[in-house]
Amino acid sequence: MGASRLPPAVTSNTIGGEDAVVVKGQLATWDAVMEFMLAGNATFTLRSLRTGTRFTYRVRVKKEDADAKTEDPTYFVSLLRGRDNESDYAYVGVLRRDLGLRLTAASRMGRRAPAVVGLVWFLDAARCRREVLGTRLEFWHEGRCGRCGRKLTVPQSILDGFGPECQGLRTR
Repeated sequence: MGASRLPPAVTSNTIGGEDAVVVKGQLATWDAVMEFMLAGNATFTLRSLRTGTRFTYRVRVKKEDADAKTEDPTYFVSLLRGRDNESDYAYVGVLRRDLGLRLTAASRMGRRAPAVVGLVWFLDAARCRREVLGTRLEFWHEGRCGRCGRKLTVPQSILDGFGPECQGLRTR
């Protein structure tokens, strides 16, 4: 199915060598997911296609590491736990580029919490590049640039999760 025959809110992407239909805001490749998640200011939702369970996370780079352009920055992970999508986040732990999640004394939930179990599973799948995107799991950005956090309005930006100005600042 080609992109020209799809409704405006849908595009066609390749997953594991196969054509897949992806709705705007959904990232369907591990490269796109990793780049978005580690851009420094990402908010995203993981949704299990098996159970329908979803969790929304916020991943922010440590300010000092961003300012110093550290090679292996520290990221702080939080989980949306309330009704206010802007401020009801609870601290989960620390994430590094190797996708290791470390809970700390300040973590607001334990290793057995469903949101932590799901995140650890996702990070392991990402590290191993398991073919689960679109078959067992969906990754959705929330309509804001993964780098600066500004609302996305340009159609191509909504597809990839980065605004036009941040597009040129992306690193792989």
